Formats: sequence, C-alpha cells, structure tokens
Amino acid sequence: MKNQDIKRKIIDHTRELMQKKIHITIKDIAEACYINIAAVNYHFGSKENLLLTVMDEVVEELKSDVIKLINENDMDIEPFLEKIVTYVYNFAIENIGVLNYLFLTNELQSETSNALVKTFFTENAFTRMVYKNLASSIKTENPKELAARYMIIFSSFSIPLFIQISEINNKDHSPLETFKDPEFRKFYIKQLVRMVENT
Repeated sequence: MKNQDIKRKIIDHTRELMQKKIHITIKDIAEACYINIAAVNYHFGSKENLLLTVMDEVVEELKSDVIKLINENDMDIEPFLEKIVTYVYNFAIENIGVLNYLFLTNELQSETSNALVKTFFTENAFTRMVYKNLASSIKTENPKELAARYMIIFSSFSIPLFIQISEINNKDHSPLETFKDPEFRKFYIKQLVRMVENT
C-alpha cells in the first residue's frame, strides 16, 4: 500500500473513532487501522498532529460546502439563511464527535481555535466572497457595517453547533432541542434576518 493510501486510511479511521469516543488513544487508532503505533507516528508525528489533520479536513469541508451554497444562492436572504442554518445544523449532527474535539478537548483547544479564526475571521478568499455577497444582499459597502453583520450571521450559524456539542455531555432534555423543530427554526431565521437587516 502506498504511503498516501496509508495516510488516508489512518485519517478516515481516526475520524470514525472521533465520532464514537470522546477520548481516543494512539493505540485505538493503530488497532482500527491494523497497523502498529510506530506507523501512525511515522506518518503524522503524533496523535495531536493526526487529530488536527482530521479537524482541518472537517473545517475545510464545512467551508467548501458553505461556499457552494453561497455560489448557488439565487434567493432572498430569509430562505437563503434558512438553507445555510439547516445545512450547518445537519453538518453538526453528522460530525458531532469531531466537533466535540474541535471545541471541547483541552489539549488541542488553542490550535483548533486558531484554525477557526484563520478560516472564518481573517481576510482570505472565503471571507472576501462572503462579504461581497453580503454587501450585495444588504446594499452597503461600509466595511465596519459588513463586519458587524457578518459577525451576527456567523454567531447565529455557530449556535446549532454548540447545541449539538452540549448534548454529548448533557443528556438532560433542554428546551434548546426545539431547534430540531422546523417551525422553531423558521421563527429563528425570521429573527436572524431582522437583526441582520436592522443592524
């Protein structure tokens, strides 16, 4: 098996393990891949580097899919935001284990926080594209106003992620679970649109 194939196998199995277990060891990863621990270290240097590789892929997937939704956008802001928030919510459900590592694992928090800030809160091709579409939707070119509205929208997209992640460690029923309800989500989007339009 080629080195690239082995690396891909390790990444894929690690992602599966992260979905199932809150804490995984390098031994867990090696056993899942039917390789020895030395092979994992050879390809990634450490378990932490491997976990960061997996999380970088997840963040890139999220970013890529959001870009695709923005590029396909030919609708008014309210149905568009509903589409985005629904997507992010479903993404959170499908990747809940990895997101737990992204937000809640102390050993990796500084590195994963940096990855999120770099992707979503620095000037790059992704944020420039979002700002351009936002400027077109709300008819403004003021950079500070665009930044404020972007922050509101991004914060609102993050809420579904945090709700889902909190359910890993808190099995008690929460009223926030109503976010799964399409009717609740509709009201949520309406309020979000009002906030963005009136900022």
